[in-house]
Amino acid sequence: MENQAKVLKPSPTTSESSTCSIHDPPGYIKPSLQDMLLTDITAEELLVVAEVLGVKYLSPAATFPASFPANGEIYGLNNRLMINAVCRRPAITSQAINVIFLIDTGSPASYLSGKAMEALIGNPESHLPQQLQVMVHSKEVIRCYLSPRDKHFADVNVLGMDFLIANRLTLKVNCRTSLCTLMIEENE
Repeated sequence: MENQAKVLKPSPTTSESSTCSIHDPPGYIKPSLQDMLLTDITAEELLVVAEVLGVKYLSPAATFPASFPANGEIYGLNNRLMINAVCRRPAITSQAINVIFLIDTGSPASYLSGKAMEALIGNPESHLPQQLQVMVHSKEVIRCYLSPRDKHFADVNVLGMDFLIANRLTLKVNCRTSLCTLMIEENE
């Protein structure tokens, strides 16, 4: 018993620690501390995925909001669920763009890479915030976090459960056709 490593927990008397705040529910992991092992998806790979999906990554989108169902692909040797989603900021004058996302139902939050965030802000010289309000494929506004630079998914855009819940979507994965679909169930 004496040789066991002592587990340090955040002090309940401090207002903020590096891992959690006293205002966070038990078990909560801050978005900046989340990590996903996505070493096979890089900024360059997103360009290839965009081509497979028939769009140009971060290009202006023809329409907004886009419609559901939205189709994507089961992509690569690691069978990643990849989809193009049309995104824009809530401001009426903002440009809608095509963003390639990895759908991850294990992620509670959605993330944007630095390049995608720059494209949405429209100014490559501006400071990138840690989070940005974004309309993803619909008029529903969600908070997207900047993909942490020190994690395994720094270049990846991730659609997490927050997006699926906010839009009340069903995710259908068809392994026979290698397609994934985000849809609104009509019989709710």
